[in-house]
Amino acid sequence: MPFLWPKSRSFPLIMTYSVPVLFLTFNRPQHTRVVLERLRQIQPQRLYVHCDGPRPQHPTDSENVQQVRAVIETLVDWPCEVHTLFREQNMGLREGVYDAINWFFGQEPEGVILEDDCVPDPTFFRFCEEMLREYRHDTQIMHIGGSNLSQRFTLNLPESFVFSKFSFVWGWASWKRAWEKMSISLDGLDAFAASTQYQQFVSNNIAKTYMLDKFRITRARKNNSWAYAWFYSILKNNGLCIVPKKNLVQNVGVGESTATNTRGADNAARLQAGSLEWPLIYPLDRVPKAKLEQHFFYSSQKKRHRLLLWWALKKIGLR
Repeated sequence: MPFLWPKSRSFPLIMTYSVPVLFLTFNRPQHTRVVLERLRQIQPQRLYVHCDGPRPQHPTDSENVQQVRAVIETLVDWPCEVHTLFREQNMGLREGVYDAINWFFGQEPEGVILEDDCVPDPTFFRFCEEMLREYRHDTQIMHIGGSNLSQRFTLNLPESFVFSKFSFVWGWASWKRAWEKMSISLDGLDAFAASTQYQQFVSNNIAKTYMLDKFRITRARKNNSWAYAWFYSILKNNGLCIVPKKNLVQNVGVGESTATNTRGADNAARLQAGSLEWPLIYPLDRVPKAKLEQHFFYSSQKKRHRLLLWWALKKIGLR
């Protein structure tokens, strides 16, 4: 039985949410508290919490990790099944998150995934619930994103969401049947890069080169990203992602010293979350729009001028 959402968007409200939620945490108690307050508003019936262990070379980690776990034990005060995976040793972002999502989908067929710095608008949860139900058996749909940093190009669209090749992971949802296609080691990358499928990914050749470079760096473990491996896995399997016309999740950790992959990011990445309205209007087709895909690239990967700078430096061997 789907949850019957009230028409009003005022909060807090007492409700329960039947979609399982995985909450990924580490060493930021204040961020954890803010996101947990949002979760308390919808009261998921099944909550999975992953918390990585402290890094031995960071003296403040041990105390901060303990504070995070204390916040979880204090604020999860509604009736629900709570499953915890609290690490004693630090696994790092790539292996830790990958293993946590494996753990989650080892027990649930579908669900919502939130990191500790991703603050969702309440309508994000309703959006995920409807999309998970609507596309449950549609194997081409692999990812439901909650963020949209290019919303200025989508706000005036008649439909409530679009289909894309880009997998935005600042608040998202998926299915076990999609995650089973995840290749953390980016198997088959070289053959895929030479395929027509990849060449048609985006129209900008420099953007294609940039993404291939990111994928190769990820395969070589020269970064700590699991998200690029997931992005690659979706592309390789000709999957599609859902992007809401409005940004539904604000990342409050972008640019902070505690962030792993977004240090120094500009304030545009902190775009505030908005609300969707119901009933949702579905797209007439699922073909990603080339111009919009280009905007998604610029907002999530490299802005246009920085991409050109990256290309110039690469041409002379400095990238």
